[in-house]
Order: sequence, then C-alpha cells, then structure tokens
Amino acid sequence: MLSSCALQSRVAQAILGEDGRDLAPVLAKGAFDPLRRFNIYRNNTFASLTATLIAVFPITVQLLGENYFRHVAGAFIRNNPPQEAQLVRYGTSFPRFLADFDGIRAMPFIAETARLEWMIAEALDAPALPSCRLEQLADGEADTAPQIFLQPSLRLLVCRWPALDIWEAHQAGGNIEALASLSRRPERIALWRGQDSLRFLRLDASHFAFLHALKERASVEAAVSRVLAQAPGFDLEGAFGSLFAFGLVARIRHIQPPTK
Repeated sequence: MLSSCALQSRVAQAILGEDGRDLAPVLAKGAFDPLRRFNIYRNNTFASLTATLIAVFPITVQLLGENYFRHVAGAFIRNNPPQEAQLVRYGTSFPRFLADFDGIRAMPFIAETARLEWMIAEALDAPALPSCRLEQLADGEADTAPQIFLQPSLRLLVCRWPALDIWEAHQAGGNIEALASLSRRPERIALWRGQDSLRFLRLDASHFAFLHALKERASVEAAVSRVLAQAPGFDLEGAFGSLFAFGLVARIRHIQPPTK
C-alpha cells in the first residue's frame, strides 16, 4: 500500500501527465469506472487553471489567439503546477515560459506584454493605502531623516519592447492598427493601484532608479545620492512632487541617520 505522501505525489503526476491509466490500480472501484471519474477531475483541473491564466493574461490571449493560448497554457500547466492554494497567485512564471516556448520565442513582445499583465494582476491584488502629504517630510526631529514607504501595489518594470503601448492599444478606444509598425523600444514603467483605477507612468532611467531605490526601502538621502551620482541634473523637486501628487507615498518614518 502506498503511503499518503506517495499517493498524493502519484495522483499529482497523473493529473499533470498525458495519461492517468498508471493510476488505475490504486483507485477505489465503485458504481462508476474509477479511471473515468479521475479523468473528469483531471479535465476540470486543467480547465480551471487555464481559465485562471486567461483571466490574468487577456491581452496575451488576444495576441496569440484563444485556441493557441489554450495549447500553450496546457503545456505550462503540465510543467508548472500551482504552488499556492490561491489561484489568484497562479501564473507568476508564465511570462518566462512564453519567452522560451517554441513558436513564440521569435515574438518576444508577447512575453514582455505578459510580464506587464502579471504585474498588473499583482498590483490589483495589493492594497491601496491612504497617501501622505508632502508637508509630512518635515515632521521629524532636527536630528532625524525621513524614510519613505511607497504604496504596496507599486510595480516597476523594464521592458525591451513597448509592452504598455501594446496593452493600451487593446483597451477600449485603443488603436490596434498603430501596432503594425511596432519595433523594439525599451520602456521603463511604473504601475500601481489607485483608489479607483490602475495608474501608469513611463519613466526615464533616472526617475526609474529613484523609485527603485525608494521601493527597496533606501533612505531618502541614500536614494537621492544614488540617482545624483548617475544623473547630476536629475529633477529632484519634480520627482518628489510627483510622488505625492500621485499618492505613491503610503508612509513616512523619521529615523536617526547612520553614524559615519
């Protein structure tokens, strides 16, 4: 008799495999064919996971066509079973899978668009916290320095192709015909969940580096020093103004600066 762990492993392999007949000897016989009952469960599993991927990657579905997307999704599911109980978290490695998939590798903008869609899904799943005011930067004591905590939904993405252009063209009122002249062009994107909508910004390299430093919880002083070392002419006043104007600052903590 198989142990519980070994049985679970064997069932999982049969669900993800092409054929469940190897599992027949351990299935309990009843009024109905046990293998037929198992295949119903297996088909429902694939259908549920495929539906999840279709919901998370709707633009990728349009780029590939639904039938071919389902084919690709099946290959992905067989090699990437869910690791968490929440289906909303399923699909994190799907963009990387697309980048290496035969037949799609020659169209890298598809995987790039899928990367953007996954970050959109993450942002929508994150909370939108009340934002701080610019004046709160000065609330600390004279011997403290502010540390900024950005909205937990903020995602930063560097694309080799204009993924945001592709995504916007497929929204209501978008111009898909404009994609006929699509060419490789890097994009640096910030996206986050506002109180009532998803927000996007296209950033230059310096602004992206500044936000990235703050997102990694560098102090304001460290983030400023880092970006000014790369771009001495960086518009700090404009960068700070946009942080607060867009509601990206969720918390400010005033800390003692490290002793030099």
